Amino acid sequence: CPANSAGASVVAGCACNAGYSGSVSAVSSSPFYTASCAPLPCPANSAGPPSNTVLAGCTCNAGFSGTVSAVTSSPFYTSTCSAVACPSNAAGTNVPAGCSCNEGYEGTVTAIDGSPFYTGTCSPIPVPQNCSSYSCSGGWQQKDDIENFTCAANCTDQECCIKLIEVTVRECGSTPTTFTTASSGKLQVTLISGSGGPGGDGDIGGQRATVQGTIPVEANFEIKIYAGCQGGSGSGHMGGGGGGASAVTVNGVVKLVAGGGGGAGMGNGSNPGGSAGAPNGGSGRGSCGTQGGGGANQSSPGHGGSGNRGKPSGDSGSLNGNGGNAPGCSGRSGGQGWRNGGCSNDNPGDGGGGGGGAGYKGGGAGGTGCHGGSGGGGSSWAAEDVTGVSWSVSGQGDGQATFSTP
Repeated sequence: CPANSAGASVVAGCACNAGYSGSVSAVSSSPFYTASCAPLPCPANSAGPPSNTVLAGCTCNAGFSGTVSAVTSSPFYTSTCSAVACPSNAAGTNVPAGCSCNEGYEGTVTAIDGSPFYTGTCSPIPVPQNCSSYSCSGGWQQKDDIENFTCAANCTDQECCIKLIEVTVRECGSTPTTFTTASSGKLQVTLISGSGGPGGDGDIGGQRATVQGTIPVEANFEIKIYAGCQGGSGSGHMGGGGGGASAVTVNGVVKLVAGGGGGAGMGNGSNPGGSAGAPNGGSGRGSCGTQGGGGANQSSPGHGGSGNRGKPSGDSGSLNGNGGNAPGCSGRSGGQGWRNGGCSNDNPGDGGGGGGGAGYKGGGAGGTGCHGGSGGGGSSWAAEDVTGVSWSVSGQGDGQATFSTP
């Protein structure tokens, strides 16, 4: 029998060796046989470098399980290479064709050589804390308040818990809106402070500040949002109260502050309150010998304005952010918030001073006397890691906060 075949003789019959395909036949002329025994290439879904033949050895391709063996009968090999099914929590035709994680799961699946013939897993997407007590195959959708979620069939991959959700806080005061972040990301915030209160004879309070910024956060950070209130409105000979400050704290650390407007004095329209910080607070005005309170800056509170006709001066603002008080606090209270605006006073027959606006540093109160002075505005401020910060001043009224949270 010729090379790559076996048998007793050509006459008796020769067969190609295992791993070869072809035949051997006897003929009447030299060399007295014809032979076509040739090495078989590796079958589908297998390979065997460098020669890629069954004889040299073939292994199943990545993502296929089984073996390839040489045999002496057609087709001269046996192969059990079959595509591996997608693993649990994944879907697709099979691993070689590609698998993707099911809804609510994340990860990758990649075909490899060797058992189990793929690498990677599909794991459940972590459920944010506010959703952990629910089971919902359709995803999550948030209702109006930040702690109230409902299941929604058209909401996939729990996107409504994980995506940025915009919430507006309109209830001002010293009690914050508190929540815990569901994932890492960026907290986008717009703060509006409380304006100063108007005076009893029509002077307007200092305008409120609008401060915007983006704060980096991680999952499970505690966020507190404060919205400052407008200072109290004066009547008769009362000045107006200072506006409250709006702010954001992250794990107890202040990150962004919008300072409040200064309370108006008594000047028949000539003593409006100092504007809130953009970022520094504006100074209040005085007339007829009184002085307005100073506006706060990034490092110092505003000074108190002096009185006249023997009347007392206003208090300076506080380093901790509270607005300065007019003497005696006999007028209107300041607006509450992260820090509170200063109170005004009443000076019958003359003019009461306006309270200072609250802020990162507090504005000073106006002096009392002939036409009471107005209060200075509180300063606004942003921590170093807050990006995209912008400042502006406009409008009257209570403050509010709008934020988008991961």
